Amino acid sequence: MTKTLGTSGQYGFPLVGNFIEPTPNAHWDDVFGLKMNMQYFYGSVRSEAGDYWWPIRGFYTDRARFLHLSESKIGGDFTYATDETNSYGGLVEHRHTGDRWEVVNPDGQVLMGVTTEHMEWNDGAELKITGERVGPGLQFYCADDDDPMVYTSRLFKASGSIKGIPVTGLIFHDSMHTKADRPFMKGPVITKLETGWVAFATEFEDGEVHSGHLVHGTENFNLMIIHRTDGPSLIAHDIVVDAELAGEPDSESAYPVKLSYTGGGETWVWEANEGGRCPVRHDLPAGHRWRQGWAHHVDEKRRPKTTEALMETYNNRLIQTGALRQKVPQ
Repeated sequence: MTKTLGTSGQYGFPLVGNFIEPTPNAHWDDVFGLKMNMQYFYGSVRSEAGDYWWPIRGFYTDRARFLHLSESKIGGDFTYATDETNSYGGLVEHRHTGDRWEVVNPDGQVLMGVTTEHMEWNDGAELKITGERVGPGLQFYCADDDDPMVYTSRLFKASGSIKGIPVTGLIFHDSMHTKADRPFMKGPVITKLETGWVAFATEFEDGEVHSGHLVHGTENFNLMIIHRTDGPSLIAHDIVVDAELAGEPDSESAYPVKLSYTGGGETWVWEANEGGRCPVRHDLPAGHRWRQGWAHHVDEKRRPKTTEALMETYNNRLIQTGALRQKVPQ
């Protein structure tokens, strides 16, 4: 039986994912007739002393989203050091020269610069980071008649400084393509579909890296897409998710503790760090939580050297999908 496309965000389909050549053109060029809506950098960087930052910076086609800079001490929760009240959020231009794409402000300062192999991120004295690519690009497609979306992602090993302090870590360069009148931040992914989504990267002491996206949501908004430098890749669409929260799901103190994703004959687990909780963002739909952790195959015996795995949940939707089967004490 043929199933017709849904409308108005009624997806009813798993996400269609694949690995792609990691060129920056994949982030800017039209995909399936969809225009680029936003580019952004985000990730985890740490100082030698163990202080921890999670920066994120987005760029629409004509303006910058603010620099959102979370910071924590060892084992502690995050505070917001930089946000919309104290970072640039004005006009930008996207430009392309040779194999390099840049996003610049009206003064000509390069805020984002990328090639196939390299990235650079500049936010004045707050942040200066460069990186070298790891692994392929990945891309997945939401097949919806009214609100289609293409999501593209690449990983970089990074180094630089936060507030003048030397840091190293793992940074993602991601982008979204949508219809021109259906921006990502106001579309169904944010407003009702996304339930438990983590972009993760784990570097082990032996130098091997596992990375990918674990995506779970309402209306069959599901995908596991994982790359390993020491083993086979995985793409799975039919997945089962088990989630654990600390606290009552409808309370502001409830944060994710553990999410397990099973599909394609494998189980991958995200586990929360001690602390690692970001303040609740009231500008996003109810139940939104961010918490840092690390993600790994259920049978992994190695411990990580460097991690990036900020889990984003909407706690009320975990109940809706049936993923929330357990609760741990506050």
